[in-house]
Amino acid sequence: MKKLGWTLLLLLVIAGLLGYYMYNMPVESLENVKPIANLSADSIFQLYEQDEIKANELYLDKVISVTGKIQSVLSDTSGLSVNLQTSSGLFGVTCKLDAEHLDVSQFTEGQMVQVKGLCTGYLMDVVLIRCVVQP
Repeated sequence: MKKLGWTLLLLLVIAGLLGYYMYNMPVESLENVKPIANLSADSIFQLYEQDEIKANELYLDKVISVTGKIQSVLSDTSGLSVNLQTSSGLFGVTCKLDAEHLDVSQFTEGQMVQVKGLCTGYLMDVVLIRCVVQP
């Protein structure tokens, strides 16, 4: 019975270490991933606004490239976000940048940028995460 207890304890420790490793494993950059589509901020926003289900079928959880004019830049505890302007006026495309792109000074309002990121859907804004700025 003691042997069974030690075996279970060892399995729990191994499972805990494996879980810790996987939780803290670095996420690979999207820098070298080819996007499935190149869109303007306005076109992706309008597609989501008109038919969210169809837009999700096309772009949800996929890497896309979006070009647009910077409406605002927000830096907070969760990182740096660049909001791209659309014809909506109030809403647009929010791009949460990867850790290596945390220099706020490289972005100015009104600047045209092309950003590649993973589309996570539509919450008043179209949201892209793990974004990298493309040259």
